[in-house]
Amino acid sequence: MRSPVTNAARHASPYDQRIIFGRKPPTFPPPETDLPDQSVTPRPTSLALLAVICGLAGCHTQAPDTSSELTLETPLAWTAAETSDQDPVPATDWIESFDDPALTEIVAEAIEANYDLAATAARLSAAQASAVISGADRYPQLSVGADGSQRELRSSGSGVDDRLRTESYSLALDLSWEIDIWGRLNDRARAGEADYEAVQADYAAARLSLSAITARSWFNAVEAELQVRLAEDIYQSFQNNLETIENRFRTGLSRALDLRLTRANVAGAASNLEFRLRRRDEAIRSLETILGRYPDASQVASTHLPRPPATVPAGLPADLISRRPDLIASERRLAAADARYREAKKAMLPSIRLTGSAGTTSAELGNLVNGDFSFWNLAGGITQPLFQGRRLQAGAERSKADREAVLAAYASSALQAFREVETTLAAENTLRREETALKWAEEESMAAEDLAWEEYEAGLSDIITVLESQRRSFLAQRDLLSTRNLRLQNRINLHLALGGSFSATPQN
Repeated sequence: MRSPVTNAARHASPYDQRIIFGRKPPTFPPPETDLPDQSVTPRPTSLALLAVICGLAGCHTQAPDTSSELTLETPLAWTAAETSDQDPVPATDWIESFDDPALTEIVAEAIEANYDLAATAARLSAAQASAVISGADRYPQLSVGADGSQRELRSSGSGVDDRLRTESYSLALDLSWEIDIWGRLNDRARAGEADYEAVQADYAAARLSLSAITARSWFNAVEAELQVRLAEDIYQSFQNNLETIENRFRTGLSRALDLRLTRANVAGAASNLEFRLRRRDEAIRSLETILGRYPDASQVASTHLPRPPATVPAGLPADLISRRPDLIASERRLAAADARYREAKKAMLPSIRLTGSAGTTSAELGNLVNGDFSFWNLAGGITQPLFQGRRLQAGAERSKADREAVLAAYASSALQAFREVETTLAAENTLRREETALKWAEEESMAAEDLAWEEYEAGLSDIITVLESQRRSFLAQRDLLSTRNLRLQNRINLHLALGGSFSATPQN
């Protein structure tokens, strides 16, 4: 099946860099080290053994594998990044780059106490043990055993009752070893090691993701706290307006309509305050859950939203493959699938196993440590699968299909990663301009509010103009807070998309 990514690469493209996902699984001819040394005259038994092995292996000679590779063309630089964003800066911890000590402490607490990360760490330990198990078959298997038996032979012929009792004891060290001449067991070990490395990368990705989730939750809680304070200011301001309008109404300087509209604004401000209190409560409980605490909304949020660091050196698109933990995990799983595919193909080749034992045997228990009663034996055997109902062939085909699936998932993950980086880089620019515009709107709306009150008190405008100017002023302040938080959230997403800190080289 032809990959759509490969098809896209056939068309003319402005991109100058190409990333190839996956390699053809290597074939497995007998390694040169297994051939007899031509400078030494081989013995007839060695020649016969070699002929049998090569003859059996020849039954399974197949054409080289032609598994597809997926090609993705990428630009030399991120298309959404501004020119100034490409300047390299020293690698630093990306959490500390926000210059918020409270955030740094919160993230450290989350990494220490989060239950999901603890579960991932446990899976990492299990994967390490599995890698050891996968490689154990490459080595000789040794075991020690002791046996003891008694036997009695009774004969009553010729009127004589004879009994013959014999005893036998043995102590032996047993050896079993499959000689890995084709590298099949080594492929199995490599698959286990690659699986372990993939889980290592999963753990790094989980730490990075947890840090990002914690930072986002922290800044959401900070914004929620600031929105509560702004809602309290709005409510108090509308209460002051109501007192002023009531006084003017009693003296006949304001109409009943003015009074009704002002009261409606106070009621709306009270509703907005309750809404903001609820949102703050939700944000704090969410943060406490991430920190592994009971969600009782007792955490006190900061009242400071830091400014994002000025520069965004995003590096090169091709570097992303080697720096994002999730892509490293995908690459390691592809390596494991390659190794399993090779192992499945080599399962159709003959295998050689050595067995042996050495120890002592005697009719008396006390002689087991006497070397005069020792014995040993050593044997070898060759096993060639002939017919198993296509089980081995189907196993190889399944391993190949599994590899193709992992390869496609790897390329898809990389393309998704490129999208995330381009999206967040583009948002960096638009959010910065959006914040600038909202800051301008805030300044102008606050000045318009002051003018509206002056004109209302002078009888030059009505209350609707005053209330509208106040509404615009408070909306601008509210939106400015939200946009500042969005800039921080987007910067966190950019760190997450790039695999951590903005550094010229991948970080461990």
